Amino acid sequence: MTAGTRDELTRGRLAALGFVGMAGALSTDLYLPAFPSIQEDFGATAAAVQLTLTAYLIGSAAGQFGIGTISDALGRRRTLLAAFSVFAIAGFAAAAAPSLEWVVALRLVQGLSGSAGAALARAIVADLATGERAARGISILIATMGIGPVVGSPLGALLTSWGGWRAALVGLAIVSAAMLVVTVVAIPESLPPERRHPARVRPLVGSLWRLVRDGAFVGYALAFALGYGALILYIGSSSFVVQNVFGASPLVYSLTFAAGSVSFVLGAWLNARVVRRRGAAGALRAAQLVSLAAAAALLLLALTGTLGLPTWVPLVCVFAAGCAGTMSDASALTLGRAAFAAGAGSATLGLFQFSLGAVASPFGGLWGDDTAIPVTAGMTGAVLLGIAAATAGRARERRTG
Repeated sequence: MTAGTRDELTRGRLAALGFVGMAGALSTDLYLPAFPSIQEDFGATAAAVQLTLTAYLIGSAAGQFGIGTISDALGRRRTLLAAFSVFAIAGFAAAAAPSLEWVVALRLVQGLSGSAGAALARAIVADLATGERAARGISILIATMGIGPVVGSPLGALLTSWGGWRAALVGLAIVSAAMLVVTVVAIPESLPPERRHPARVRPLVGSLWRLVRDGAFVGYALAFALGYGALILYIGSSSFVVQNVFGASPLVYSLTFAAGSVSFVLGAWLNARVVRRRGAAGALRAAQLVSLAAAAALLLLALTGTLGLPTWVPLVCVFAAGCAGTMSDASALTLGRAAFAAGAGSATLGLFQFSLGAVASPFGGLWGDDTAIPVTAGMTGAVLLGIAAATAGRARERRTG
């Protein structure tokens, strides 16, 4: 296929990009229900099984950073095809792994290769659109990618009940192969040769250095990462809050979590409409204020001892919807500053995202698992820091243009 032009950001292409962008979410959510089966099969400890997830996350952080930058030199399509070929092969190999050590090693490979989905999907949108159109496109992209967590865990549980952890990994490998097919059929090259960077270390490093010196880029990237960190705080502590603090059953918890996931998707879709009226910067401010209002209300109720399941569910749904808008708009504004190297921009964005997410995830359990105060305080603090980062980014952008 030939290189794309900037008017090719169609709904069908966005759907295809959203599907390949689900690689990361499906690789974790579809796989998590298989943990007890892995532990039983290999006679391993829970901590040893957890290494299979840790290896994937390490690979994902490193891979997203490297793959995005490399695609600025080689092109998006070629990089996606190579990455998803490795992703699918590693998935089938992991399903046949003879030992837990092999599973850990192959999950690392899956993380390195599967990270191409989200990193390059964002970069392709940035190649094909700018300004408000890019913000709307990324909102739709994030909404589509958000479907992954909604379907991943139930599908993984079903496959595990049928054939244990190997069936779950085979299912993931089949989905990976489908992503490769979608790339071949529906995702043409979006970065023509004349816009690529030389495939040498110095120019690639130069692009990264130019980005991290851009105060507006860093401000918007931090706003994106802090929005993600706030969401991770909620996700990482939600089971403890709902089951330990509120005394609800696992089934009730799964329903509350599904409600938050659906709200995230709806928030991203709604944000695409808000962008039409207010622009990406205005939509970002609105989304951050929505998240802040919901998080602050949760914190106030937790501090006064009046937070319960009937108030938790609607407020976290509003919070998740605000986070979806925040991540969509901040991502678009960040990549708008990286038009000269969208792959490196998306890679740096992913590095910020995973780094802050890793720092934020354990915060909710600092005071034990029987109180909602740490997680609600962390959610509020992360949103406030995100607002400060976005404000600094806008101020820098006005000064520099």
